[in-house]
Amino acid sequence: MTARRYLLLIFATAVTSALVFGLIRRDETPVPPAAETAAAPVDPAKEEAAAAHILIAHVESTPSIAGVTRTRLEAQDQALRVAAALQSKRAPFADLARQYSDDPNVEINDGYLGIFKRGDLPLPLEVPLFELAVGHFDATVETRRGFHLLMRQPVRRAVARHILISWSGARDATAGLRRNRAQAELLVDEVLAMFATDEVDFCDLSSRFSDDPESRFECGLLGVIEPAVLPRPMEAELFSLRPGEVSGKIETEFGFHILKRDD
Repeated sequence: MTARRYLLLIFATAVTSALVFGLIRRDETPVPPAAETAAAPVDPAKEEAAAAHILIAHVESTPSIAGVTRTRLEAQDQALRVAAALQSKRAPFADLARQYSDDPNVEINDGYLGIFKRGDLPLPLEVPLFELAVGHFDATVETRRGFHLLMRQPVRRAVARHILISWSGARDATAGLRRNRAQAELLVDEVLAMFATDEVDFCDLSSRFSDDPESRFECGLLGVIEPAVLPRPMEAELFSLRPGEVSGKIETEFGFHILKRDD
């Protein structure tokens, strides 16, 4: 499995989980075409929102979650206590999600659910989400799954490219790759030094050095990236870059990466 396929697998897993647990609304009723009207300015904040949650399940939750024995009232109390910890800034949202959330994907997504348009979510989640300001949360949201500490997060997307320098033994390393980790680090440092000159560009260096077979000859293109898709070190670096900037070396289980954020 290549790095790109791994990223797609993470995304597909999150979408599948959302469908299974009913977080994405599936309305099969055909919608008639709307009459043509004059186009009005669209406020993106009113049309889409990024959501994260901490799920506190209980014995009445549907579907049930193995190992959850708290009552509904205990779950409600737990949600309020977690909200108090978040309000007091005793811990970041992601840390609290990993500690308390009963969402089975929390170790992958830190509670992040995705970017949703109106109509994507069940109304008990959609209504409070779109009423929240970015960075604010609601600890009283209840669905059949349990209580959700629901937070509205900024909508973030970035076009990402990377150069992967791998080594023998790294995850999904190409068969026959002989360099070790120390040699890979020396090579990635050499490639980074090349960016200081005007004679090279990202596409050229990707085709010459990248060990990602699917993106190597596509200028290292990973595509449009949202949070909770890339490994955490890559995500943090990508969203800290300005369009056009190139990162330093980033290490993941696949090897060393050099990221570029496009416009």
